[in-house]
Amino acid sequence: MSNPPMIAQQYRFAVESFIEFARRLDDAAWTVVVPCTPEWTARDVLSHVSGIPDDAAAGRMHGAPGEAWTAAQIERNRAFDVDELLDRWTSQAPAFADVIEAIGEHRPPIDCHSHEHDIRQALDRPGDRSNLIVHTPLLTLVDAPVRVVIEFDDGSTVTSGNTEAASTVTLRDASKFELFRSRLGRRSRQQVRAYDWSGADSDIEAVIDVWFSFGPSLVPIVE
Repeated sequence: MSNPPMIAQQYRFAVESFIEFARRLDDAAWTVVVPCTPEWTARDVLSHVSGIPDDAAAGRMHGAPGEAWTAAQIERNRAFDVDELLDRWTSQAPAFADVIEAIGEHRPPIDCHSHEHDIRQALDRPGDRSNLIVHTPLLTLVDAPVRVVIEFDDGSTVTSGNTEAASTVTLRDASKFELFRSRLGRRSRQQVRAYDWSGADSDIEAVIDVWFSFGPSLVPIVE
């Protein structure tokens, strides 16, 4: 497996990708409710992702990344219009990228890019599904009690889980974008169970038990 790109590089990419997409949205798009989030609108999602480096710069990190912390971001950022948030984010992102690189915090770029696709799903505007974040090795590693082999549709293979276990579960013809979305809770358990798994049913269920970093979604998410 090749080394993943630096965290700062990932974050800069995620911000640039989100902002480039956001600049094309009209006022109506920002009012749409985003099913992959806790009943946030697209505007609320922007308030959250742009609010993270602002909170870091202001020292408002107590409670991160809990619900009260994110709720405060959304409420605080109602005072700004979309362009103001995007401009502020553009100016704050480089320093924040350097900070998370220095402390080894890999979650912000993944969170940011995931939320871009949350908005894309809500608006039925798919795109940007093959890039350095979607392909990050972090999301291919499953901390399961059995050996897990993931065979991707691009011909690559990753093995993780308990590699010393006698049992193996194999996932075939997997899309890296699908993995990116489902591992972050943007699929229901039933959707993940419908993937092309092989292995004992109990072992497959054990893998799915630890599959979701967030979630699973209570409803099917189609995109």
